[in-house]
Amino acid sequence: MIKTEISLLTNNYIIPFQNFHKKQQIKFIEFNKLFATQSIAEHGLGFLIIIYEIDSDGEKVIFKTIFDTGSTNLSFIHNLNVRGYQLYDINSIILSHWHYDHTGGLYQILQEIENKVPIICHESAQFERFFRRTDEIEFGDLIGKTRRDILPMVSSSKIVNQEPIDRKKIKDLEGKIVFSKKEYELFNLNNIKIIISGEIPRKYDIEDFNSFYLLQDDIIINDKILDDKCLILEYEDNVVLLTGCCHSGIMNTLDYIQSITDKPISHIIGGFHMANASDIRIKKTIEYLKSFQKYEKPLFLFPLHCSGQKFLFELIKANSPNLKAFNASVGTVFNF
Repeated sequence: MIKTEISLLTNNYIIPFQNFHKKQQIKFIEFNKLFATQSIAEHGLGFLIIIYEIDSDGEKVIFKTIFDTGSTNLSFIHNLNVRGYQLYDINSIILSHWHYDHTGGLYQILQEIENKVPIICHESAQFERFFRRTDEIEFGDLIGKTRRDILPMVSSSKIVNQEPIDRKKIKDLEGKIVFSKKEYELFNLNNIKIIISGEIPRKYDIEDFNSFYLLQDDIIINDKILDDKCLILEYEDNVVLLTGCCHSGIMNTLDYIQSITDKPISHIIGGFHMANASDIRIKKTIEYLKSFQKYEKPLFLFPLHCSGQKFLFELIKANSPNLKAFNASVGTVFNF
């Protein structure tokens, strides 16, 4: 028998007295109040995923991977230490995309791993990225500019930059970068398959955006975040989906997943990037989630990190028998 344990180690929220799983009799969730009170939250996301083989002798770890590494305050490592987890035997690290709130703990995590571990990400991690920090700067003010042109805005903190992935540092820390634009099979054993998504086609105009920047050939361009990846855990009868920020849009993402597996999606855990979504987009997204697949059981949704309280509120308000939506605190453990 195989068991999957997914620990939420970085998220924006800690809710020490969270007990919805007991009230709702949700048996796939564990939550430890003591661990939560000793943990820290920050704007970011990170999961530790452990696959166990269970037999008459007990549980044996057969695979251990990280999906996103939290942000720059290193909450991932702190919270992992609170739980007494070890990192020396990590098999792989997957980065949903190269943004600081998902990659902040990467180099420190590598220092604790003893084997040469692959870091699976998209080639866009090689580019410097920029983020606006004031409404004084409009989106078009940066497009087409050179790095030299925008240095005054960087020095005044009107925009901030993120350096590309450091290849030399990764190599020095015994890591191995694996750039992947297509689906990547990470694990396959006994009716569980873990697939890292490739580039997700953008079909729904309402999920398009113009708010991020990437430096390419010394020119700032609109960054569509093509490196947006999700993690697909495919079981015999269903799929559990982990998302990073879901910059591709959840509707685009789910259409994509249905193109590579015919299993129904039973759980979506992670960022939905709906914090600043319009009322129309929220409404259309909820309508889509109600009907995008034929599935006899409810779809469990755990919108984290960048999803926004309004989106979660509207999901709950919809009161659909097809959807069960909950917030999740740092320290929540999902067992499948």
